[in-house]
Amino acid sequence: MYKLNGKYLHLKHIKLLYFCIFILFFIPSLRLWFLQILKGDQYYYQSTRNSIRYDYIYAPRGIIRDKNFNIIADNLPAFAIGIIREDCKNLCEYTVSYIAELLNRDKKEFLDKLRLGKKKVEPFKPLILERDLTIEDLSKIEVRSNDLPGIVIIPYPKRYYPYGKIGAHVIGYVGEPSEEDLKKYRYLIFGDVVGKTGLERSYEEVLRGKKGKKRLEVNARGRTLHEEIIENPIIGNSIQSTLDIELEKFIFKRMENQRGATVVMNPYNGNVLALVSTPSYDINKMAHGLKNEEWIALIKNKAHPLQNRGISSAYPPGSVFKLVVGLLALEKNVIGINDKVYCPGFYKLGNRVFRCWKKYGHGWVDFKRAIKESCDVYFYKLGEQLGIDAISEFAKKCGFGSKTNIFLNGERSGLIPSREWKYRRFGTPWQKGETLNTAIGQGYVLVTPIQVAKFISAIVNGGRLLRPRISFIEPVKMVGSLPASKRSINTIKEAMIETVNDKRGTAHILKINDIIIGAKTGTAQVISNWSEEDRKKDTKEIEYLKRDHAWMAAFGIKDKKAYVVVTIIEHGGHGASGAGPIVKDIFKFLFNKQG
Repeated sequence: MYKLNGKYLHLKHIKLLYFCIFILFFIPSLRLWFLQILKGDQYYYQSTRNSIRYDYIYAPRGIIRDKNFNIIADNLPAFAIGIIREDCKNLCEYTVSYIAELLNRDKKEFLDKLRLGKKKVEPFKPLILERDLTIEDLSKIEVRSNDLPGIVIIPYPKRYYPYGKIGAHVIGYVGEPSEEDLKKYRYLIFGDVVGKTGLERSYEEVLRGKKGKKRLEVNARGRTLHEEIIENPIIGNSIQSTLDIELEKFIFKRMENQRGATVVMNPYNGNVLALVSTPSYDINKMAHGLKNEEWIALIKNKAHPLQNRGISSAYPPGSVFKLVVGLLALEKNVIGINDKVYCPGFYKLGNRVFRCWKKYGHGWVDFKRAIKESCDVYFYKLGEQLGIDAISEFAKKCGFGSKTNIFLNGERSGLIPSREWKYRRFGTPWQKGETLNTAIGQGYVLVTPIQVAKFISAIVNGGRLLRPRISFIEPVKMVGSLPASKRSINTIKEAMIETVNDKRGTAHILKINDIIIGAKTGTAQVISNWSEEDRKKDTKEIEYLKRDHAWMAAFGIKDKKAYVVVTIIEHGGHGASGAGPIVKDIFKFLFNKQG
């Protein structure tokens, strides 16, 4: 028994006191052991995650230049706004809505990005809500930063296109990756940008840089206390295109108020110097994000400004196709160049009458005059003699009916009809009258401007079919030969030159002193059965969508320099008047510039 403060305690009371003291120390010690020893690594990792984060540093894309080293796609410093969901917990939707109102943006669009990003972006990573913030936007955010948990400003290099609408279809633009893009390019993450069209898309893996990495120390509110770069970003590789941006600018301004396309190509190496499609659109707006109503207006525009008409639109070639049929006739010895055919202004096949464009006919015409004056009757007769099988096979060997494989997305193959194709398509046999229409480039025949440029280039260079080349990364590549002798090819070339030099030639408008120019016009019908009333009207008096398409396929040679220029003006009427003046101005620009 022990005495304490005048009172006696039994031993069992003392033991109980010791036990209580032991329990008081043991339980916290056990908890500390559990937290620091048994679960120490786990909780250390979690606490580190809360205070230490790793983030990407965006890498600039490679620069795109034209053939003269002018920059046509560049990078500028910019800022994006993002949200880190871990730092705003249950307030994320409220915060995003507040930001949308603060910046006067579409609240639904921001919330949609938040919901979509939850599936694709880790809670500790910034989910980008909008790019390319203005100084005013940044100021509004900075003033209210204490009221915006989880909101971060992210510096990044934005894509900038100095020429805006000029060269838009061939340069292309960047945008947020689609599901397909994310699957195709494994290095992409939600919030990145990727090439969507043109050179940007074709050379995505060349132009894209490699992201850097930084280590961030943050406080409980997610504010960065310290950051350290642990891996520097690597800029993407630059490319030099074959384009001449000043030539693109000149052609664009010349065609700005019309719908159509122009291709300018070097016939000896396949370099594409210009690939203009009008109307166009501002690729800067596309790259930085259009508002929903702007995008809807663009895709509903009946002039189809997004379409690259040089490679993605296929048209009836009209009389330009007579060069193909004429070359075949020479090879098959169906007709001699001096043999004449009488043109009274029409051609009869059974009970059907096929008209010549010249109402009262051309009289007696030989091969070169038929090319020069584009006599339909002459080629109706050739078409009947050759037959669709020979025409179809020959045209395909000349590169029509298949893609040129220019290194740009969206190219169409056009169409060269055959008996088999028609039966598969319509379930009906081929008719002889359809062969006559094919012989003058009407009926089912469809070609793209780039295919015509490739063919005319082969006429100029002696028969080599070259793959059109859009950048100097690609090698010059011969993909075939015209199935004709040098003699036949030269005859076609000479006839094209006479078409310009002879006053009766349909392309005489192109004649320029001291420059050798050869050409073939084409007037492609949009309406097959004209009324007698419409036939009497001037082109400008006819309803726009009923007017014929105007083709001019030409080459120019001076001082050992040569260019092929192919222009189509949709609903432009006649080839000479609709496309001719544009092509003539292009040749003047080219040769004056080159001296």
